[in-house]
Amino acid sequence: MSRSNHVVSTKSNGGWAVRKSGSVRASKSFRTKAEAVLYGRMLSRSERTELYIHKRDGSIQNRNSYGNDPSPPKG
Repeated sequence: MSRSNHVVSTKSNGGWAVRKSGSVRASKSFRTKAEAVLYGRMLSRSERTELYIHKRDGSIQNRNSYGNDPSPPKG
């Protein structure tokens, strides 16, 4: 399984959190989604992993690769 980070909504306080894949606990919690996305990008760049940004309903809104992309664009 590839390593990745996820920006997810927290149900307890209505905020947002960054969580590593396979982890139950959040790496860090934030009041706004924008703050969580900024931290998630910084973390994913430093770890060279993928970042999944989720909507409040849990579906994936956006995905960014900051590591070795297994399927790079051709051309």
